[in-house]
Amino acid sequence: MDRDRVAEQIVDIIVQEGKVDRAQITPDATIEGLKLKSIDLVMILMALEQKFGVYIPIDGDLADAKNLNGFIDLLASRIITKRA
Repeated sequence: MDRDRVAEQIVDIIVQEGKVDRAQITPDATIEGLKLKSIDLVMILMALEQKFGVYIPIDGDLADAKNLNGFIDLLASRIITKRA
């Protein structure tokens, strides 16, 4: 799987499920800064799980991501690893 393509699909789902303006999606944007609530994150993760056919737990690494870039990076790594 192409990491850049996976990351782009993750961004698409964040925009759609989180109802976030794509212009706000920057590498140093934060979950809090995008006003994403825990239910939004659950919906985003469920959509990712459905799209990629993998289970994505909300654990320490994912919950501790400092910015959107880190969050997307962790998600992409997990998806690629589990699909390999």
